[in-house]
Amino acid sequence: MIFYTIIYFVVCNWIQIIYLLGNILKPKQKILTLNNKELISKYKIKTGLTLSIKIINEERLMIGFMISSPPFKPIMIFSSKLYQAFNKDEMDWVILHESGHYLMWHNYKLAFTQLTVFLAGILLYVYIKHMQIFFLFVFGMLLPIFYFQLAKIFEYQADYYAVAHMNNPKGMITGNIKMKEVNSKKLETNPIFKKLFVIAVSYEERIKMAKKEIKLRKLN
Repeated sequence: MIFYTIIYFVVCNWIQIIYLLGNILKPKQKILTLNNKELISKYKIKTGLTLSIKIINEERLMIGFMISSPPFKPIMIFSSKLYQAFNKDEMDWVILHESGHYLMWHNYKLAFTQLTVFLAGILLYVYIKHMQIFFLFVFGMLLPIFYFQLAKIFEYQADYYAVAHMNNPKGMITGNIKMKEVNSKKLETNPIFKKLFVIAVSYEERIKMAKKEIKLRKLN
């Protein structure tokens, strides 16, 4: 059971673990807090949130996270690589995307989903405990895949929220093109692996969302 627990949570959180270990081995990172009152005011109107936006010194990957949940202050972090490369419309997409996570309580929902799938695995173990080795190997890997597919729902919700509230959805297209060019060289190179073990919506699907939104706005 301990072995199953370790396998399950390591597989479910492999990206966070790799990033955490990578930063532990690096010198202490500088964190810059954006003090752009105009920007903060803009997103207060757009989302109803008083955001705290921080930039970490990460020059390899274009990444962003919403690290807090209600009732705590909304704090999002972006890598310097992303912040320096993205224009105004592209930043609009990622800020709205992370705001969507906060507004829809996604961090809590992710934790609940991960724990629920884990407990379902324990029930399966009790039911077929005579197949312990089979269970450890198969369910230790299959259940995280099931979790990733459920968790993708929250990513779709955040992307749909973002594109619906963007001033210029083309920023979602160009932003994803930039992210794909940079991140695909470092992570997520295998399409099957991405489909099974990565929560994020694919760059291609996000681009399709944006194009669909642009088309809808033209019709209206």
